[in-house]
Amino acid sequence: MIRRSLLKPLLAGLIMLSPLVQAAPERIVSADGSLTEIIYALGEEHRLVGVDTTSGYPQRARELPQIGYKRNISAEGTLSLAPQVMIATADSGPDTTLRQITAAGVDIHQYSAAPTLATVREKIIGLATLVDKPEEGQALWATVNGSVTQAQQRLASVSQPVRVMFVLSNANGSAIIGGENTHADTIIRLAGGVNAASGFEGYKPMPDEAIAAAMPDIILMMTREGNHEVNSEILSKPGFAMTPAATEQRLVKMDGMLMLGFGPRIGEAVEGLIRAFYPDAGQLAAHSAGQPAQ
Repeated sequence: MIRRSLLKPLLAGLIMLSPLVQAAPERIVSADGSLTEIIYALGEEHRLVGVDTTSGYPQRARELPQIGYKRNISAEGTLSLAPQVMIATADSGPDTTLRQITAAGVDIHQYSAAPTLATVREKIIGLATLVDKPEEGQALWATVNGSVTQAQQRLASVSQPVRVMFVLSNANGSAIIGGENTHADTIIRLAGGVNAASGFEGYKPMPDEAIAAAMPDIILMMTREGNHEVNSEILSKPGFAMTPAATEQRLVKMDGMLMLGFGPRIGEAVEGLIRAFYPDAGQLAAHSAGQPAQ
């Protein structure tokens, strides 16, 4: 039998040998706007000491120190903030900078950059675990997923999906178009559209003849910082001028981070695009249910 006088030091020794519980980091830098949004949505923004230039939402995130663009992070700028952890996505970088930051003792947590709803869940649950808010993470994901599902209910009355072409840029008359396996492709499909640009992956230049042959009903573009009114003259450009989108003057614009960020506002993005793609869908759905249109 162990004497009581020996029990206390024995228990103390067992505690010292047990694995240490790692506390949530107090100093985090974010190298991705969607991750920044999730931290704010979880109410843990007090842990952020720096963000990248894609972290423009919410507005107050812009007041934090900047570490550069997510694909061109500044190692010096990041390390000057003395972070414990950097949160990033698989397309953050460059790799040489990430290795420098890791070598300096900063723990880097990277999340998928795949254009899927599953990725949104991974980011939310992963960050919630990091900041020791697992239940709040599950609740946030349920809300985000539910918002997408609710928005898609408006598609019940849509019988003919629109063909949508996402134009990343049209600088110098060379249109860069979003093909398959891109965030643009996924958000178009989530909003009940068909990507008019098929047969290639990623964002690539598309000749005028191919643009015209794709027959998009809608041209989709991003609004950008300092350029919130995308010039509708694109519908009169060669290639575009020969499309149904030009005939009907259907150019849809949305904030780039909202539309392609795949963060906690994805339901808002899907709903906004559905309303733009199918302005009468909600009314038709209400009539089909025997209810007055809203």
